Parts: sequence; structure tokens; C-alpha cells
Amino acid sequence: MIRKRLATIDDAAIYRLVVEQLVPFSRMYDSGNSVTYSEIRKRLNANKTFVIAKGYKRPYGFISIIRKSSKLFIDMLAVDPREQGKGIGHTLMKAAEDYGLSERCQTVELFVDDSNPKAIRFYSKRGYEIDSYVPELSCYRMNKRLKR
Repeated sequence: MIRKRLATIDDAAIYRLVVEQLVPFSRMYDSGNSVTYSEIRKRLNANKTFVIAKGYKRPYGFISIIRKSSKLFIDMLAVDPREQGKGIGHTLMKAAEDYGLSERCQTVELFVDDSNPKAIRFYSKRGYEIDSYVPELSCYRMNKRLKR
């Protein structure tokens, strides 16, 4: 089931997913530094986060988003590798896009690390297009127009 994030239940699992599934692709953490638990909580608290879990157990996937005017920004998306290939990422993206539509957003935007071709393919299959390359982040900016 998809539900809103519950910090006391979900944050440790979300942090693990970030460290295992997102940080290895990020050039920000190339030097052996890693993201801290408090950094992730701060981002989650500033965003709206949906998780996918069996009831109120630990989540095995999440998406964290923020609305900026008429644009929805996807900050983070990760799914446990044992659950990948089952449509969970697609389900989380749909939940985010539905939220964006309910908030009258016209477009969705995200950044994807250039070292993560699997993620680039995932977003491309869902209608996202590369808009530009941001060298200082080593990321592509991708976007998609939301349709009502």
C-alpha cells in the first residue's frame, strides 16, 4: 500500500535506501563522505514523502517530492533491489504525478545522476525527457508535462 511517510516508522528504512540505492551514483559523495541521517530527515521534513509498504511495516520504496509553484520536483526515489522490477517505482511515480495534478502542477522535474543509466531509462520509459545537463552536479535534468 502507498501511504504518507511516518517518520518514526519509515525514516531508518528510507535512510538505508538512500545510502544503498542513491548515494553510490552521486558524485557529491565520491570522496568517501556519506549523507547523514539528519540531512535526509531534514530533506524529508521539507518535502512530501510517500512510501510503499505492507501496512505500517518498514517501507521497501519511497518517493519524496516538493511543489514549487506550478512545477512538481521529484527529490528522491528509491526501491529496495529485492522489490525492483515489480512496478513499484512506476506506482510511486504515478502517486507523485497524481499529487502534482491535484496541486495544479503543469510539469514534473527531476535530476538524475549521469552515472545511473538504469534510472535514466526508467524515467524515459515514463515520458520524461532530458532537458539539460548540469555539470556541477554531474546530473541530467529531466522533465515531463503533466496531462489532466
